[in-house]
Amino acid sequence: MVEIPELSKEEIQKTASEMFVGILVGTGAYIRQKLGPEAEDELGTMAAQGCAMNLGALGVDTPLKYALHYATMSKNLHGSDVRVEGNSESAILDTKTCATLKAAMEFKEKGMPISREEYCHGCIDGYHKKVAANIGFNLGATFTEDGCRMTITR
Repeated sequence: MVEIPELSKEEIQKTASEMFVGILVGTGAYIRQKLGPEAEDELGTMAAQGCAMNLGALGVDTPLKYALHYATMSKNLHGSDVRVEGNSESAILDTKTCATLKAAMEFKEKGMPISREEYCHGCIDGYHKKVAANIGFNLGATFTEDGCRMTITR
């Protein structure tokens, strides 16, 4: 029997980020090319509805819980540097360094046809705003050099 190596936390996070970005960007490009941008938007809407249902089942019912949920996933699964502040009415999810954006830009350097603007637009407009709206929240974002700052309100 061959021994399976243990990966470090950093190796796991890098691999998770690369897999996430590869699947997300590859699927989006295929759908845009074969079915058109409307189909990609429709897929994003359906995915956001499913994620919102899951968040509801997890008890995510305030802007602060929304920010904490995504900060926890981003930090632990991908290795992003994130901060959260807020309360039950308004919260800020400040991603100082976005690990998935970093992975996307590394793929771009290797030839993947993706820009920072496209990637971040897909994340915020194609996903987060839709998930938040399905829960009854408003979400806005400003982009920073290595991440973004999301504001979530009721």
